[in-house]
Amino acid sequence: MDNLRNLLWIPGALLVLAVLLDALLSCLQSGEGRLSGWVHRRIYAAVRWVVRVTGQRSWLAWSTFALIFGTLLTWTALLWLGWTLVFWAQPGALEVAKTGKAASFADTVYFVGYTISTLGLGDIVASSDLWKILTDFTAIFGFFLLTFAITFIVPVAQARSARRQFALTVYRAGPTAQELVVNAMHDYPDGLQGLLDSLHSRLNMLDAQHLSTPNLHRFHSRDRRESLDAALPVLGEALLIIGGALQEDAPKALRLSLDSVDSLTRSYEHVYSGPEVSIPPPPDLQALREAGVPLRSATEFAAYLHAYQDLRRRLHSMAGSGHWRWDEIAQVDASRR
Repeated sequence: MDNLRNLLWIPGALLVLAVLLDALLSCLQSGEGRLSGWVHRRIYAAVRWVVRVTGQRSWLAWSTFALIFGTLLTWTALLWLGWTLVFWAQPGALEVAKTGKAASFADTVYFVGYTISTLGLGDIVASSDLWKILTDFTAIFGFFLLTFAITFIVPVAQARSARRQFALTVYRAGPTAQELVVNAMHDYPDGLQGLLDSLHSRLNMLDAQHLSTPNLHRFHSRDRRESLDAALPVLGEALLIIGGALQEDAPKALRLSLDSVDSLTRSYEHVYSGPEVSIPPPPDLQALREAGVPLRSATEFAAYLHAYQDLRRRLHSMAGSGHWRWDEIAQVDASRR
């Protein structure tokens, strides 16, 4: 039994290194390491299960809190466990300061807890120079964990704010794709070009944020006006109407904006593992006709949409992941369903 106990430092050290590596990858490289990615997938699946069972979409808004709290709790628990195994592996490594007796397992857990939190209470102490040095390393790793927690949370908060601002801008331009096109042509000083100019830089920023942190696609807002999973499908469908249905020449930024929307939906597809959805029905252009907008033939528009059917499927899937109906995104052509 003692021989097995003496080997506990090996899994303990591996746990400590795993947490450090995962935190580094999550904060500095890809938005989620292998460990945090495993945690995110299961927490997100649990949130979506609650939504299905209750039938209440509002539970999706808790995904942000659940994912962040779950990640930090996992890092803390595994770091705590890892250092506990390291110190517990050597009998007598820790002593009770007042009595000089060897620390119990509960004492060891308590000692590691206040050491990684950098409190340094001192009622449990290391018995030799080696363990004193390891105590210092434990405190340093705890400080690293606090730093990584801040590094993890701050960019997420900034990205959440950017997502809300972008979604609100799109919603105010038009809650559906057709309204967005008509309103842009009538309300923006430079028409459609003015709309795309105002959105293009924000699209690029969102694209960059989601490429570096794809996990952002698992965050949802309670209000449709602030939801990227509604705003991006509205904008994507509007861009396709602009590019394929209007007789006038496409705005200069159209292709670049479509590329950004396409990239955002691909990073979304990277993290979302829901059931594959169908291509949505073609958008109804009656609202544009009533507004006096010159349109191409239905055949030309259908051929244009066919070239973007994969993008439209991803946009449909994104709207579905936010529990938005497609008729909230775009007025559909009932005759082509």
